[in-house]
Amino acid sequence: MSYRVVVTREDGAWLADVPELEGAHTWAGNLPALDQAVREVIVLAEDMPDEVIPRLELDYEYHTGDDQVDVEAADLRRERARVARLERQVAAQTDLMARRLVSRGYSVRDAAALTGVSHQRVSQLAPRRGRGIRRRAQVDA
Repeated sequence: MSYRVVVTREDGAWLADVPELEGAHTWAGNLPALDQAVREVIVLAEDMPDEVIPRLELDYEYHTGDDQVDVEAADLRRERARVARLERQVAAQTDLMARRLVSRGYSVRDAAALTGVSHQRVSQLAPRRGRGIRRRAQVDA
């Protein structure tokens, strides 16, 4: 569920329009409030349950009245989205590598050093099975 939202700044308020949905428009005094209002308008226009509100993917197109700000902010949002995708990929690779290392007998601390994360994080990603308190064998003399 992805929707394009066109936002303009007029007289101190932010106006939003969802072009794909006839009559789906709203306004707010700030952008976080506008985001919530847009989500509610989409849910109403599409007759969806409120539970989908946080899962809606919105592609904002901002028109602040300053073309340079619009271009630079759009570039920055695209770069942040690219970095977020990369972070998710690296996290998945780290998870897989930590699990493989621990399953091959590497210690949690060694797996942490090899993957570049804390040993606590490796313990979360790849808990070792059967770990209990080791007891030293007592030797009767």
